[in-house]
Amino acid sequence: MSLVVALVAMLGSGCVRAQDVTDAELQGEMRFHGGQNVHAYDWQVLTGDVTCDGQEDKVAGYVGHDNPDGPSFLLVVVAREEGQLVSESVVAPFDSAYQAGLCGTGTPPPQISLEQFTGAEARELLGVEGACPLAIIVEDGMCDLHHYFWVPDWEENRKLIFFRN
Repeated sequence: MSLVVALVAMLGSGCVRAQDVTDAELQGEMRFHGGQNVHAYDWQVLTGDVTCDGQEDKVAGYVGHDNPDGPSFLLVVVAREEGQLVSESVVAPFDSAYQAGLCGTGTPPPQISLEQFTGAEARELLGVEGACPLAIIVEDGMCDLHHYFWVPDWEENRKLIFFRN
């Protein structure tokens, strides 16, 4: 009996849980948000619980050159809410005077990372309650870091809230 328990524990440790976002689901949402040329780009992919629901979510970003207005950075977050796959994307233009824009040119591409804050720090930065304090960071090396926080109860079709100093 203990051999069976040990075998299940060993095999189960690397398995994807039923509610974790899979790579295939991420690729489908990347295609939905990024368009037909999505696989031609070099995507950065991170896995973490950015929704604070105990399940692994996927975050991906790439520099796109398909926009006639110039290159931009596409960030896609794929998660589950109440068992349903949900995703949201953000497009940040380069060489932009907009608050949500990036200062660089896209060469080299911005780096994405995850940074843990406390609930109080997230609340102070955003001015809203309920944000998951695991922030998605976009760093282009030229301007302030872009922080994106998932707020489940923010709006029906919008969950990511942007913060930049």
